[in-house]
Amino acid sequence: MPLRLNLYHEVQKAERLKRRDPLKISAYGLAAIAAFGALYYFAELVKMHGINDDLARTKRDFDKIEPAAKAAKKRQDELEARAKASEQLVKRIEGRFYWAPLLAQIAQVVPRDVQITWMGADISGEGVRKCSITVDGLSAGADPRHVAEDLRTAIAEKFSPTFKNVTSVFKSLEDGAELVMLDGKQVPTATFAINVQLYTGEEKVAPTTRAKT
Repeated sequence: MPLRLNLYHEVQKAERLKRRDPLKISAYGLAAIAAFGALYYFAELVKMHGINDDLARTKRDFDKIEPAAKAAKKRQDELEARAKASEQLVKRIEGRFYWAPLLAQIAQVVPRDVQITWMGADISGEGVRKCSITVDGLSAGADPRHVAEDLRTAIAEKFSPTFKNVTSVFKSLEDGAELVMLDGKQVPTATFAINVQLYTGEEKVAPTTRAKT
Protein backbone atom coordinates (compact mmCIF):
# COMPACT_ATOMS: atom_id res chain seq x y z
CA MET A 1 0.00 0.00 0.00
CA PRO A 2 1.44 3.35 -1.06
CA LEU A 3 2.07 6.05 1.53
CA ARG A 4 0.87 9.59 0.77
CA LEU A 5 2.09 12.56 2.68
CA ASN A 6 0.41 16.01 2.42
CA LEU A 7 3.05 18.51 3.22
CA TYR A 8 0.74 21.48 2.44
CA HIS A 9 -2.09 20.64 4.83
CA GLU A 10 -1.14 23.49 7.13
CA VAL A 11 -1.08 25.95 4.22
CA GLN A 12 -4.40 24.70 2.94
CA LYS A 13 -5.88 24.91 6.39
CA ALA A 14 -4.67 28.50 6.73
CA GLU A 15 -6.16 29.39 3.37
CA ARG A 16 -9.52 27.87 4.37
CA LEU A 17 -9.47 29.79 7.62
CA LYS A 18 -8.54 32.92 5.74
CA ARG A 19 -11.50 32.51 3.41
CA ARG A 20 -13.82 32.06 6.39
CA ASP A 21 -12.37 34.96 8.41
CA PRO A 22 -15.36 36.94 9.95
CA LEU A 23 -13.37 40.15 10.13
CA LYS A 24 -12.65 39.99 6.45
CA ILE A 25 -16.31 39.31 5.67
CA SER A 26 -17.31 42.32 7.80
CA ALA A 27 -14.79 44.46 5.97
CA TYR A 28 -16.29 43.42 2.65
CA GLY A 29 -19.76 44.25 3.96
CA LEU A 30 -18.70 47.65 5.19
CA ALA A 31 -17.01 48.35 1.90
CA ALA A 32 -20.21 47.44 0.04
CA ILE A 33 -22.28 49.69 2.32
CA ALA A 34 -19.82 52.54 1.88
CA ALA A 35 -19.96 52.11 -1.88
CA PHE A 36 -23.78 52.16 -1.82
CA GLY A 37 -23.75 55.28 0.37
CA ALA A 38 -21.36 57.00 -2.00
CA LEU A 39 -23.55 56.14 -4.97
CA TYR A 40 -26.64 57.43 -3.12
CA TYR A 41 -24.81 60.63 -2.16
CA PHE A 42 -23.78 61.28 -5.75
CA ALA A 43 -27.33 60.54 -6.95
CA GLU A 44 -28.77 63.01 -4.44
CA LEU A 45 -26.11 65.52 -5.40
CA VAL A 46 -27.09 65.25 -9.06
CA LYS A 47 -30.77 65.56 -8.10
CA MET A 48 -30.09 68.65 -5.96
CA HIS A 49 -28.09 70.17 -8.79
CA GLY A 50 -31.09 69.70 -11.10
CA ILE A 51 -33.40 71.28 -8.51
CA ASN A 52 -31.08 74.27 -8.18
CA ASP A 53 -31.01 74.67 -11.95
CA ASP A 54 -34.83 74.61 -12.05
CA LEU A 55 -34.97 77.16 -9.21
CA ALA A 56 -32.52 79.46 -10.97
CA ARG A 57 -34.45 79.20 -14.23
CA THR A 58 -37.75 79.87 -12.48
CA LYS A 59 -36.26 82.91 -10.71
CA ARG A 60 -34.98 84.27 -14.03
CA ASP A 61 -38.45 83.82 -15.55
CA PHE A 62 -40.03 85.52 -12.53
CA ASP A 63 -37.60 88.44 -12.73
CA LYS A 64 -38.65 88.91 -16.34
CA ILE A 65 -42.40 89.00 -15.66
CA GLU A 66 -42.27 90.80 -12.28
CA PRO A 67 -42.28 94.36 -13.79
CA ALA A 68 -45.25 93.44 -15.97
CA ALA A 69 -47.05 91.97 -12.95
CA LYS A 70 -46.44 95.13 -10.91
CA ALA A 71 -47.70 97.29 -13.78
CA ALA A 72 -50.79 95.10 -14.13
CA LYS A 73 -51.47 95.34 -10.38
CA LYS A 74 -51.12 99.12 -10.49
CA ARG A 75 -53.45 99.28 -13.47
CA GLN A 76 -55.93 97.04 -11.64
CA ASP A 77 -55.91 99.35 -8.62
CA GLU A 78 -56.50 102.38 -10.86
CA LEU A 79 -59.42 100.69 -12.63
CA GLU A 80 -60.95 99.59 -9.32
CA ALA A 81 -60.68 103.16 -8.00
CA ARG A 82 -62.35 104.51 -11.15
CA ALA A 83 -65.08 101.87 -10.96
CA LYS A 84 -65.72 102.74 -7.32
CA ALA A 85 -65.92 106.45 -8.11
CA SER A 86 -68.25 105.76 -11.05
CA GLU A 87 -70.45 103.59 -8.85
CA GLN A 88 -70.70 106.32 -6.23
CA LEU A 89 -71.52 108.86 -8.91
CA VAL A 90 -74.24 106.61 -10.33
CA LYS A 91 -75.70 106.15 -6.85
CA ARG A 92 -75.71 109.91 -6.31
CA ILE A 93 -77.41 110.47 -9.66
CA GLU A 94 -79.96 107.74 -9.06
CA GLY A 95 -80.62 108.91 -5.50
CA ARG A 96 -80.67 112.64 -6.12
CA PHE A 97 -83.77 114.56 -5.12
CA TYR A 98 -85.65 116.71 -7.62
CA TRP A 99 -86.85 119.98 -6.14
CA ALA A 100 -88.71 121.20 -9.20
CA PRO A 101 -91.86 119.08 -8.59
CA LEU A 102 -92.09 120.34 -4.98
CA LEU A 103 -91.68 123.96 -6.01
CA ALA A 104 -94.29 123.46 -8.72
CA GLN A 105 -96.75 122.06 -6.16
CA ILE A 106 -96.14 125.02 -3.84
CA ALA A 107 -96.70 127.41 -6.74
CA GLN A 108 -100.04 125.70 -7.45
CA VAL A 109 -101.43 126.52 -3.99
CA VAL A 110 -100.14 130.12 -3.73
CA PRO A 111 -103.21 132.40 -4.07
CA ARG A 112 -103.24 135.72 -5.90
CA ASP A 113 -103.18 137.68 -2.64
CA VAL A 114 -99.85 136.17 -1.54
CA GLN A 115 -96.43 137.13 -2.83
CA ILE A 116 -93.50 134.74 -2.19
CA THR A 117 -90.37 136.73 -1.42
CA TRP A 118 -87.88 133.96 -0.58
CA MET A 119 -87.59 130.18 -0.54
CA GLY A 120 -84.94 127.81 0.77
CA ALA A 121 -84.73 124.02 0.91
CA ASP A 122 -82.49 121.33 2.30
CA ILE A 123 -82.43 117.51 2.31
CA SER A 124 -80.53 115.10 4.55
CA GLY A 125 -80.29 111.43 5.37
CA GLU A 126 -80.00 108.14 3.51
CA GLY A 127 -82.85 105.81 2.65
CA VAL A 128 -85.63 107.79 4.31
CA ARG A 129 -84.62 111.40 3.64
CA LYS A 130 -85.79 114.48 5.49
CA CYS A 131 -86.70 117.52 3.40
CA SER A 132 -87.01 120.95 4.93
CA ILE A 133 -88.49 123.89 2.98
CA THR A 134 -88.79 127.47 4.15
CA VAL A 135 -91.24 129.83 2.43
CA ASP A 136 -91.15 133.55 3.18
CA GLY A 137 -93.77 135.88 1.77
CA LEU A 138 -96.27 138.71 2.04
CA SER A 139 -100.02 138.17 2.36
CA ALA A 140 -102.64 140.85 1.71
CA GLY A 141 -106.36 141.18 2.27
CA ALA A 142 -108.92 142.19 4.79
CA ASP A 143 -107.43 139.56 7.11
CA PRO A 144 -103.86 138.96 5.87
CA ARG A 145 -103.08 136.61 8.75
CA HIS A 146 -105.93 134.34 7.69
CA VAL A 147 -104.65 134.40 4.12
CA ALA A 148 -101.22 133.22 5.34
CA GLU A 149 -102.89 130.53 7.44
CA ASP A 150 -104.80 129.25 4.41
CA LEU A 151 -101.52 128.98 2.50
CA ARG A 152 -99.84 127.05 5.31
CA THR A 153 -102.72 124.59 5.45
CA ALA A 154 -102.88 124.25 1.66
CA ILE A 155 -99.15 123.37 1.46
CA ALA A 156 -99.56 120.60 4.06
CA GLU A 157 -102.63 119.19 2.28
CA LYS A 158 -100.82 119.31 -1.06
CA PHE A 159 -97.84 117.26 0.12
CA SER A 160 -99.59 114.81 2.46
CA PRO A 161 -100.79 112.33 -0.21
CA THR A 162 -97.28 111.98 -1.68
CA PHE A 163 -94.88 112.28 1.27
CA LYS A 164 -94.64 111.00 4.83
CA ASN A 165 -94.98 112.89 8.11
CA VAL A 166 -95.69 116.26 6.51
CA THR A 167 -95.65 119.23 8.86
CA SER A 168 -96.24 122.89 7.99
CA VAL A 169 -95.78 125.48 10.74
CA PHE A 170 -95.17 129.21 11.00
CA LYS A 171 -91.68 130.29 11.91
CA SER A 172 -93.03 133.82 12.08
CA LEU A 173 -96.26 135.67 11.32
CA GLU A 174 -96.41 139.45 11.81
CA ASP A 175 -98.55 142.33 10.66
CA GLY A 176 -97.03 144.31 7.83
CA ALA A 177 -96.21 148.00 8.10
CA GLU A 178 -97.46 148.87 4.60
CA LEU A 179 -100.68 148.80 2.64
CA VAL A 180 -100.94 147.34 -0.85
CA MET A 181 -103.45 147.84 -3.66
CA LEU A 182 -105.60 144.74 -4.27
CA ASP A 183 -108.69 144.80 -6.52
CA GLY A 184 -108.57 148.60 -6.51
CA LYS A 185 -108.49 148.83 -2.73
CA GLN A 186 -105.72 149.39 -0.25
CA VAL A 187 -105.57 146.46 2.14
CA PRO A 188 -103.28 145.62 5.06
CA THR A 189 -100.50 143.07 4.79
CA ALA A 190 -98.75 140.48 6.91
CA THR A 191 -95.30 138.94 6.60
CA PHE A 192 -94.83 135.26 7.26
CA ALA A 193 -92.26 132.47 7.20
CA ILE A 194 -93.55 128.92 6.86
CA ASN A 195 -91.38 125.90 7.59
CA VAL A 196 -92.41 122.69 5.80
CA GLN A 197 -90.88 119.33 6.70
CA LEU A 198 -91.55 116.01 5.01
CA TYR A 199 -89.93 112.62 4.52
CA THR A 200 -89.34 110.73 1.30
CA GLY A 201 -87.73 107.43 0.29
CA GLU A 202 -87.70 103.99 1.88
CA GLU A 203 -85.74 102.63 4.79
CA LYS A 204 -82.79 100.52 3.63
CA VAL A 205 -83.27 96.87 4.55
CA ALA A 206 -80.15 94.93 5.51
CA PRO A 207 -79.63 91.81 3.36
CA THR A 208 -80.66 88.62 5.13
CA THR A 209 -78.48 85.52 5.22
CA ARG A 210 -79.87 82.02 5.11
CA ALA A 211 -79.07 79.94 8.15
CA LYS A 212 -76.95 76.88 7.52
CA THR A 213 -78.46 73.55 8.52
